[in-house]
Amino acid sequence: MRRGEMSRRMNPRGRARTSRCFWVAVAILLWLPTHVGEAQKAPRPFRIGVLNAAWAASYPTVEGLKAGLKGLGFEDGRDVTFDIRFTEGKLNAMPAAAEALVKAGVDLIFTSQEAATQAAKDATKSVPIVFTLVGDPLGAGIVDTLAQPGGNVTGVSSLQTELMAKRLEVLKTLAPAVRRVWLIYYSVDLGTAPMIGKALGAAQRMKLDLLPRGVLDASELKRGTGSCEAR
Repeated sequence: MRRGEMSRRMNPRGRARTSRCFWVAVAILLWLPTHVGEAQKAPRPFRIGVLNAAWAASYPTVEGLKAGLKGLGFEDGRDVTFDIRFTEGKLNAMPAAAEALVKAGVDLIFTSQEAATQAAKDATKSVPIVFTLVGDPLGAGIVDTLAQPGGNVTGVSSLQTELMAKRLEVLKTLAPAVRRVWLIYYSVDLGTAPMIGKALGAAQRMKLDLLPRGVLDASELKRGTGSCEAR
């Protein structure tokens, strides 16, 4: 695997999460050689900036990244340190948070979802950026091509756009009588737009009534579930 390659994995949910964390860690390590050499001369942990719209620093992708790096021999606090910026769902806070990470002098920025990745890309052309949970990095204009992302950005795609039609086909196969499908998505993730478009097209072909529903947190999800059941 060369620097700049994009890893995309298709596995059952538990294995997929572990696989994504591993490949994100590998992608980050591909940016490390020159910094590791510098660290050997002057001991300094590699500084990873983290940017996402989460509500806490202990976001699953961040914990997975730490676990993946640890599995590859990089200890938190000894070999790497993390500067974590989360915006509690506020997309308008992303640009400032990204600029703050660049000014803080991090060696690399790790992002989750499209909004954070785009903000980091706008903030720097030199600091390496590794993303995850971006459903359509090509359609969003984050990368030039999947095989050669270009610039200072690479990462792992969740393939949510490409897999949407197939997921509806699987659902229809498992439950042939289904007629109405509720599509739940994270409302602050801008990358869901192409996914919803593809889902609506596939649903029309399969004669399904698709109901896209954006939610921000668990309470909105609970309220939305109740309103859907009441129909």
